[in-house]
Amino acid sequence: MANETWCGHKSIQALKSFCSPDLEFLTIKCQPHYLPREFSSIIITDVYIPPQADTSMALNKLYLTLCKLESIHPEAAFIVAGDFNKANLKTRLPKLYQHIDCATRAGKTLDHCYSNFRDAYKALPRPPFGKADHDSILLIPAYRQKLKQEAPALRSVQRWSDQSDSTLQDCFHHVDWDMFRIASDNNLDEYADSVSEFIRTCVEDVVPIATIRTFPNQKPWIDGSIHVKLKVRTTAFNQGKVTGNMTE
Repeated sequence: MANETWCGHKSIQALKSFCSPDLEFLTIKCQPHYLPREFSSIIITDVYIPPQADTSMALNKLYLTLCKLESIHPEAAFIVAGDFNKANLKTRLPKLYQHIDCATRAGKTLDHCYSNFRDAYKALPRPPFGKADHDSILLIPAYRQKLKQEAPALRSVQRWSDQSDSTLQDCFHHVDWDMFRIASDNNLDEYADSVSEFIRTCVEDVVPIATIRTFPNQKPWIDGSIHVKLKVRTTAFNQGKVTGNMTE
C-alpha cells in the first residue's frame, strides 16, 4: 500500500503479478507527486520466495520479468524488495545493488532490497511488526540527484536563424567551386579538405556563437523553447494551488 502523500492511487498502475509454490511477486509502477528529473517513474516489485522453493526457477522468472520491464521503461528507477530467504537476485542481475546489510532473522539477512542505483538507501534494523519472526528494516534514502552530483557545464552552441541560413545560401551561390578543384590539381582528398574548410570558415563567420549552461539531469532534447513552456506550466500550477482552481 503506497502512502497517498507520496503517490496518489491514480498514479499507481499494476504491471505484473505471479504466484506459484516457488515464487510470489507483484510489480507496480508509481509516478509520485515529486520525482527527480532523471527518472520517468518508479517500478517496485514486492517478492516472496519460500524457504523450500526452487530458487533457480524463482530467480529465472524474476530475471525475465525485470529484463522485459527494463526494456519497456529504460529511464525508470527499479526497486525489488521482499523475503528472498536463500535466494540472491544478484546471481542473475549483478548490476542491481543490495541495500540491506544487517541481519533480519536469526543472524541472517533473508530480506533484501535491490535497486539499479548504488548507495540509494541506508538500512537500519527495527523491531518486528506484531508477531512476525523477521525484523523490520527502515530504509533511509541516501540517493543524491544527478543535479547535486555534478556541477553544471558551460558549452558553446551555434545560434542558427533564417537570416544566417539566407546569408550562407547567398554566399555559397556566388562561390566559384571550380577554383578548389583546380587548386587541388584534381586530388580528391585535397579538394574535399579545402571545400570543407571553406564551408566551416563561412559558418563560423556568419552563425553567432552562444554560451549556454547545461545541468547533469537535463535531457538532450530540452532546449530554450521547452524551458519556457516548463516555466509557464510551473507558474500555472503554483497559481492554481493558491487560488484553489486546478482545472484551468
